[in-house]
Amino acid sequence: MGNILRNLSGFLRVRFSGDNPERIFNLSIKNRICLWDSKKSNDAIECSVSIGDFKRIRPIIRGSKIKMHILEKIGIRFKIYKNRRRYGVVVGLAWLLIFLKLMSGYIWVIDIEGNRKLSDSEIISVLETIGIKEGMRSSEIDSKTDRERLLLKTDKLAWASLNVEGSKLTVNVSEVKSTKPENTACNLISNADGIIKKIDVTSGNCLVKVGDTVKKGDVLVSGIKETGTKTEFIVSQGEIIADVKREISLNEERNQTVKAFTGKTKNKAVLEVFTFKIPLYLTYENEKYNSYTELKQLKLFGNNLPFKLYIKKFEFFKEEKIKYTDKQLTLKIENCLKKELKKEENEDFLITDKNINLTNDKITLTAMISNEQNIAKKQVLKINPTN
Repeated sequence: MGNILRNLSGFLRVRFSGDNPERIFNLSIKNRICLWDSKKSNDAIECSVSIGDFKRIRPIIRGSKIKMHILEKIGIRFKIYKNRRRYGVVVGLAWLLIFLKLMSGYIWVIDIEGNRKLSDSEIISVLETIGIKEGMRSSEIDSKTDRERLLLKTDKLAWASLNVEGSKLTVNVSEVKSTKPENTACNLISNADGIIKKIDVTSGNCLVKVGDTVKKGDVLVSGIKETGTKTEFIVSQGEIIADVKREISLNEERNQTVKAFTGKTKNKAVLEVFTFKIPLYLTYENEKYNSYTELKQLKLFGNNLPFKLYIKKFEFFKEEKIKYTDKQLTLKIENCLKKELKKEENEDFLITDKNINLTNDKITLTAMISNEQNIAKKQVLKINPTN
């Protein structure tokens, strides 16, 4: 702490020489003058002394044949004095202080805490729908009201709080852990055409049996149960496994324009300071390319700063025209079929029929696939209380 104060107020590094310069210590003690960092250099003594004590030393060494010489002026005080005529520095510093003061009244960093399933970007997106975003005035945030508005905008949060600390907004959330059990009366209807292979119904009035052929939209299990003169509405639950067939049709042109990547890549950066974006590049690309952007949030000691770095990555290519042979075209469409089948939720399927038609212009593949799946889909009953 003492060194900080000395640097702020300024001090001198001085050299005492002459006849017996060691006497300066006795004179300093006698007059209560503080000297520090003393060391002997040849026949002289070097010490540090405050500006006030330096002025008091001059009269007490007169007639003592001790000479005093200033070696160095140290401290912020001297640096300011040295640059007193550099008006640009002073004006720039003043503008910086004014800018920081103005910016401190705005929100530049939004931190999300407590979320596990929901990502930060999802919660920030919901915040934006209620008008809370980076760059807004912190005085416009009403923690209590905005907390309620946030919870009303999404059913995935059970609790939330908003805390403003300077230019930083911290949003603490707690996610909904479990949903309430379904207790609305409903039917189970078919979501696809198929032949029923297995029935496992735990509640509801089953209307089909194994071997039946059903179409999409047919009621499989009814949520209405008639008992004498009484009508009971039930939550239908269970699985109806059926053999479902579906047709896949694919086309590929014989003459195609494809991308041939050259291997040339380039990165360009954009710095976002507060909400202002500053491109860190000067040139534009005339070649054809694919690109994607990565976001890097700058942090200090684990805390987000109001600075973001967007890195746009370029992968350059040239377009080439290709004419496929029958063999190449057949292989290409077979690969397309494999990719299409990978999109199926249930991979336990069979290709029951496949037809390939080649012409001078294109190839057409038609395939029938079959797989067993649960076709039961809930349909909420619309009950008129007057009936």
